[in-house]
Amino acid sequence: MLFRRSNKKSLYSDQELIKKYQATKDVSYVGELYQRYTHLVFGVCLKYLKDEEDAKDATMQIFEKLLQALKTQEVSKFQNWLLVLVRNYCLMELRGRKSRENKSLLYQLPDFEGSFDLDNSATSDFEEKITHLESGLRLIPEEQRICLELFYLQQKCYQEIAQITGYNISKVKSYIQNGKRNLRIYLEKHHDHS
Repeated sequence: MLFRRSNKKSLYSDQELIKKYQATKDVSYVGELYQRYTHLVFGVCLKYLKDEEDAKDATMQIFEKLLQALKTQEVSKFQNWLLVLVRNYCLMELRGRKSRENKSLLYQLPDFEGSFDLDNSATSDFEEKITHLESGLRLIPEEQRICLELFYLQQKCYQEIAQITGYNISKVKSYIQNGKRNLRIYLEKHHDHS
């Protein structure tokens, strides 16, 4: 089982395995190295991601990242370095989830309900709609995009958006209103063609 501590004694230290991998690009050296710490990686992933399947997936993804990172990086204390890598991976994963959840909120606005129905039961359809939303956000004028993202994704009030952007409050309201309208038009057109 991949997520158990290995009892097999190795002839090589962590440092030697890294050097051998860098010299030969033979992934079995990283495999042997990773096997020593997989239980730790899985434990940290589980702590952050709170789901066993997600933690297993992350543990596998981190192995892939390790193969790339160890090709060039100098690592003196592998266990400490690995735990930082795992923590950063999990935080990025959580940030990505939060961003996707926030973007999906735009679909639940009254303005979008009839025109672009979001059905959470179809995951690929949901991901496709999030992609359409991201494309739409890139295509609307920058002032509108900034105000929409601050208002809906970061949940800032008009006053805070005015302070952040330097726009006056009436401009902020106008940019949000026009941005929603332009985004809705884009989503309706894109949805009709898909």
